[in-house]
Amino acid sequence: MTIDVKHAIFDRLRSMSEAEAAAERDRLLGDARTILRRSEDGKLDRDDEDTFTDIERDLEFLAHRHQSVERMRATVGQPGHWEAGTPFDSHRRACGEIPGGPGARAALRGAQTLTRDQSLSDWCRDNGAPQQTTTGGFDQFLRGIVTGDWTGAEEIRALSEGTATAGGHLVPTPLAANVIDLARNASQVFAAGATTVPMTAQTLKIPRLVGEGAPAWRNENAPVTTGDLSFDAVTFSAKSLDRLVILSRELFEDSDPSAGDIISQSFAAQLALELDRVALRGTGTAPEPRGILNTAGVTLTAHGVAGTAVGNYDWLLDSAGTVFGNNFTPNAHITAPRTVTSLQKLKDLQGNYLTAPQGILPILPTKQVPTNLTVGASNDCTEVYTAQWNLLGIGIRTGFEIRFLTERYADNQQVAFLAHLRADVQVLQPGAFVVDTGVRA
Repeated sequence: MTIDVKHAIFDRLRSMSEAEAAAERDRLLGDARTILRRSEDGKLDRDDEDTFTDIERDLEFLAHRHQSVERMRATVGQPGHWEAGTPFDSHRRACGEIPGGPGARAALRGAQTLTRDQSLSDWCRDNGAPQQTTTGGFDQFLRGIVTGDWTGAEEIRALSEGTATAGGHLVPTPLAANVIDLARNASQVFAAGATTVPMTAQTLKIPRLVGEGAPAWRNENAPVTTGDLSFDAVTFSAKSLDRLVILSRELFEDSDPSAGDIISQSFAAQLALELDRVALRGTGTAPEPRGILNTAGVTLTAHGVAGTAVGNYDWLLDSAGTVFGNNFTPNAHITAPRTVTSLQKLKDLQGNYLTAPQGILPILPTKQVPTNLTVGASNDCTEVYTAQWNLLGIGIRTGFEIRFLTERYADNQQVAFLAHLRADVQVLQPGAFVVDTGVRA
């Protein structure tokens, strides 16, 4: 590409409005994804590499352009504090910074992944899913299915009647997203920072960087050493997760529909436990996803032929050091609750409790890490998981189905729901994970 052509491209990108620049960025990202999908083995051929390089260059220019605009705004005043009618007002309205602007865009529109601080409900809203109904919530939705009383939830009733099939009810998208968000909040892998991947189809590919060339010094007039980026993709395949939730009939008949989200919390807690288990220890044997423990490339650190009791914090520091040594940044350990207690009870030779060393990572307990594992002659061993947790991807289909079991638990005056959710787990970078096994703590 000649210098004149490059200047013409940069002049075009520089002259765009913020709204046009955002649209161009989305188009470039879409082209990049198309290139990766065309490559059946996850590698790029020469032509695709050249196109990909051009896309990277344009995206980098747009990023620098955006940073320059933000610096200009900061000089005048913080965004969101400008008075209407300033010279920047029409620009802000076009970019969606002032509500109601014709170019207003949603923050999560087109996002492939969500951090722990981003809501699946917001993602559904920003990507065209129906908005939250003005009457009723998940608890009232289930109450209506069980009792036929849809008071205060008329809009949800219309949605549920339109989607009920063969005894099942497809939960309206806004309600399903709310329950999934509750499950994410109750899950320790999400609390540690696992990335949510909303799935709008049965399979979804996410590109990842697997290699990058290093810069090299060169002599005058010598050729530049090529350092190509290498990409492949991880594929999420939605797998079925069914959960039976049993509740008393009195809860539906006597509870105040406006009393909160007791029922949705019950559903979410059970889903969260299973997502934690499969993300950490999933076997990968169909139909179960493969978790961290059974993923190739994850560092497994054994502690003795029959396990070893924890006597200090060194193992945790060593595991974090291994992740650092692989050029990743660990941010938390996940352990069994018993391990947390054992660490808290550590004492020196004088019987004084040990103080955790400076820099120790947060320790998050979940009962989905077992404490009865057999290692040699010991049957009371457990595991410790250390990672840069945003490199664990949890793919979740954005809806789920509820089947009301009308007769099975009637003799106990209970009602039961079979919740059907589809999800998958992928370790995005195995080098970011360490599992200590044979831990007796």
